[in-house]
Amino acid sequence: MVSLTIKVNKPRILTVVEVFAPTPAELVKKYGARKTPDDKYEIQAINAPWVVKREIDLAVAPGSRYIIEGVKIEGLTPPWEAYVALVEASGDFGAGFVVARRRRMFSCIYKNYAKPIDTQLAPYVLIKPVELQLTDRENVVECVDKPFRARYLAVFINAPVAVVRRVHVELSPLVKENV
Repeated sequence: MVSLTIKVNKPRILTVVEVFAPTPAELVKKYGARKTPDDKYEIQAINAPWVVKREIDLAVAPGSRYIIEGVKIEGLTPPWEAYVALVEASGDFGAGFVVARRRRMFSCIYKNYAKPIDTQLAPYVLIKPVELQLTDRENVVECVDKPFRARYLAVFINAPVAVVRRVHVELSPLVKENV
């Protein structure tokens, strides 16, 4: 269950905050959560409801260049961005690129992603972030430090929930190697 909460930060200033609070049973069944020793439920970011993903099977190697076609993201406006990544089966690591309506000033960067910017979690929910190695060239994956087997092509949107809800993502992935 996702609910809206209105917070009063300062007198007369209201912000809307999303709260991600599924029941423990939903966390286990729907999101593949595991119960931790301190009675919390941890889910992988790749299994979160705000991540769009498709299963693939691809061996990813350092030094190779991958072109990803068939990813369409509409409604994403500056300053917000999305990360499109090839992600290993465990959901811990991925390599991909940044989708932004502006040129970035890096060639390769590491980012951790867990949830949209203004999302709060119920006290018993933990999101294990995915570590992403990203390039600033859209549709190109060049920054790969280690070999891995990609199980998913995923889109992670780094924006407030209100923006995430407006974004439309279509995935019909076609991955080309060393083009």
